[in-house]
Formats: sequence, C-alpha cells, structure tokens
Amino acid sequence: MSLRLTMFIFGAIVLVGVFALLRRRTLREKYAAIWLLTGAGAVIGAIFPYAVSSVSSFLGFQVTSNFVLLTIGGVLLFTVMQMSLELGKVEGQIQTLSEEIALLRLDQEKKK
Repeated sequence: MSLRLTMFIFGAIVLVGVFALLRRRTLREKYAAIWLLTGAGAVIGAIFPYAVSSVSSFLGFQVTSNFVLLTIGGVLLFTVMQMSLELGKVEGQIQTLSEEIALLRLDQEKKK
C-alpha cells in the first residue's frame, strides 16, 4: 500500500471518527477542532503531496519529512498544552467542590 493511500485512509478514519464522536456528544467541540485539522491535513497531504513539498521548501526545510515531523510535534505540543490547561481548571473545581462538601457535612453534623 502506498504512503499516499495510507495517509488518505488515516485522515478519513480520523474525520469520520471525530464526526461520529461529535454526533454522540462524546467529544466536545473545543477538543474536536485539533482532530479535524489533523484529519483534514492528512487527507489534503495525501491528495496534494506536492503542496506539502512546496510549503516545506518555501519554509526552508531541505527534507519534507522534517517539515511533517515538526508539524506533528507542534500539533502534539498544542494538544498536551490544551489538556494541561483543562486539567488544571478541573482540579481547581474538584478542590472547591470537596471543600464545599466538607463544610456542608460539618454543618449537618452540628445540627444533629
């Protein structure tokens, strides 16, 4: 199987999977954007491989695979940063809820 066909199949699977998860409301829209861009990038790269080569040459990369790997690394870095920010927000909410529950329990025990 050629690399172009593999990229196209991978991109199509990502796009179909993301849309299915969005339809079932399993995946939220703000997280779906990066996966939609990834799938679309794979499909576009498979259909127009010379466009990827032209962009990498324009940006000064000597080897197209270096450009692709840097792009993938950037996507992963962005995804990890987004998840870290969300995790920090959720941890704060959990701490606040835990403190409120503890105060409610203490208040309830005092009433007994």
